[in-house]
Amino acid sequence: MLFRIRSKLLLYFIVLVVLLSSVGFFFYNSSEKLVTEYDDSFERFLLLNDISQRTNLMTEKLHAYILEKQPSYLRDHQKEKLKLIKDQNKLYEVIHTNEINLTNYKNMIDSFIDESDATLGAFKKDEINKYSNHFNEVLKINGFLQESTLDLLNNKLTDYQKFYGQMEQQNHYYKLMSISLFAAAFFLSTLLALWISGGITKPISLLSKAAKEISKGNLSGEDIKITTKDELKPLTETFNQMRTNLRQLVKEIKQKSELDKLLKELELRSLQNQINPHFLFNTLNTVSKLAYLEEAEQTSRLIEAVAALLRYNLGDVNKASTLRDEVRIVSEYFYIQKTRFGERIQFITDIQEDCLDIEIPVLILQPLIENAFIHGVEEYEENAEIRLNVYRHKDRIYVEVIDNGEGMSEATKKRFLDYVEGTAEEESFVPEKSKGHSNGIGVKNVIRRLQLYYQRNDVVEIESELKKGTKFRLTIPGIGKGGQVFVENTYSR
Repeated sequence: MLFRIRSKLLLYFIVLVVLLSSVGFFFYNSSEKLVTEYDDSFERFLLLNDISQRTNLMTEKLHAYILEKQPSYLRDHQKEKLKLIKDQNKLYEVIHTNEINLTNYKNMIDSFIDESDATLGAFKKDEINKYSNHFNEVLKINGFLQESTLDLLNNKLTDYQKFYGQMEQQNHYYKLMSISLFAAAFFLSTLLALWISGGITKPISLLSKAAKEISKGNLSGEDIKITTKDELKPLTETFNQMRTNLRQLVKEIKQKSELDKLLKELELRSLQNQINPHFLFNTLNTVSKLAYLEEAEQTSRLIEAVAALLRYNLGDVNKASTLRDEVRIVSEYFYIQKTRFGERIQFITDIQEDCLDIEIPVLILQPLIENAFIHGVEEYEENAEIRLNVYRHKDRIYVEVIDNGEGMSEATKKRFLDYVEGTAEEESFVPEKSKGHSNGIGVKNVIRRLQLYYQRNDVVEIESELKKGTKFRLTIPGIGKGGQVFVENTYSR
């Protein structure tokens, strides 16, 4: 049943959440009641204290006004009167009781306000006896109010002591309940965790142990046996099947690796030995004609160029070359072709000398030059041109092979670029045309060997348009050595 583990976890969390939520709500509701009662009691104390202060201030301001007759005292008296009336109304809202003391207290406030107003009325009419009598009543009622306020505060404090005792008892009860709940939740959680984790961690531990063995290269372990019927059963079965498939795959890869190594060596050797018989025939024919027409000096130079070219092409492929050697061999190739075609073709070089000591894979430039010659300018009767530029920019060395030949079609250029970016399979890379001794394999081989040598894809840039020529730009990191890396990467595939 694929829902079993999830059901266990969901049930566990639902029960735990409902339990904790219920208790939390109970505690919250109880604490809210306590806080409300405490706030109400405290508000009563503050209200009684405010009323006591208001009556004192009204008496003082009234007395000061009678003595000095300044309007500011009268204004202050009226302000305190309004506040007292507001507190009196609030007293009816806050204290809900029919006690005689509180009723008398409220009536005294009314009498105090009435006597204050009567005092002011008699004073304004200059009725000295009347306002004196009324003011004496104000003083008397104020004294009663102060005493009554103290009595009420004492009564409320007595009630508050009882309330405080109840609150302490309730807090103690809540504390015991919290401890009990925590202990019960901890005990229940531990049991559920042990029950659930025991059914999960044991098979996972077996899978982890087997995975570590596989990571060490040990694929010969026995299949893992799981007795549970939850999600781990198909996972374990899949793992066992995966290990069996890996054993078979490793066996096939070893066999394919041996064959692939032989094919790669054969491919590179084939590249070295791709000296076109047509090219050799024309070259030797040219040598023969020069030997006939001249006294052998230029013929000797031509033979030296051919020998150098053959010697370099048939050299040790396991050794890295330098850019200087590559340029030297290309110069020999230029010399041979210049001898063959005369003024039909121009070879132009622009080389920075300080870039030539960098190590690169062997046989990189010659296939590109041959490609530019055969597919670009060989059929030109005049004004054919191939350029070789070598320069440094920032941390890269750039090698450009440029021709003014036929250029590539968009389809051919796209196949080259896809191969450079690694989005095209080797088997799908088929050039549009084949002529001479270069069929496109050489350029592809150059691209791939550079990518293996520098462990990056962005080593070649190609620009080409039909009838406007082609530019191959190699981007070489400015590092010292790396030939060994190339050899290992090439022959370990």
